[in-house]
Amino acid sequence: MKATTIAATLLAAAPSALAASFYGLSARSASPIHLQSINAAESAFWIGKPTSSYCPESVVENCPAGNETIFAGGDNTLFLDVEVPGGQQVYVKPDGSLTYTVAHSAYMPEGSKSTGFHLNNGTSSSGLGSLTYGLGWVACPTGNSTTGFPYQIYAAFVNKTGCLGFDFLTSNVLTDKVGAWQYA
Repeated sequence: MKATTIAATLLAAAPSALAASFYGLSARSASPIHLQSINAAESAFWIGKPTSSYCPESVVENCPAGNETIFAGGDNTLFLDVEVPGGQQVYVKPDGSLTYTVAHSAYMPEGSKSTGFHLNNGTSSSGLGSLTYGLGWVACPTGNSTTGFPYQIYAAFVNKTGCLGFDFLTSNVLTDKVGAWQYA
């Protein structure tokens, strides 16, 4: 495939400037993950792990801070709100893990699902909405046996022990800022 075809495909897949931008928050009452931020790091999504981003400061003027994870879209497809050309698309891997493409690539493993995400902005004055996918979401502990942190996020069809089902709440970004140049 020619480089121009790949670039055109990546740009066509990126969210439009009018797409909704929002933060993610987990909701599960009486649990350690209740009202914790959902962050992008190491090509996956986490609760209890800081956002990981990268910006080539020698090339890009005024790099975005990159310390918050901001999503865009939610009308069947989902992206990270980034400046990197081609964007970074969010998808569910065959093992159920919620992940995202690396910068400058649209590669997803065979069997991955990049559609089925639905953003509900809600009708309340709280400004909170929700992001749904299939049967919902689970957060699976990967760390300390006492706290479980950090928790990795999966689509709810996975069969792992110790996972907590949760609601993926959303909160609109109130400025025109992007989350990062790219998430790492």
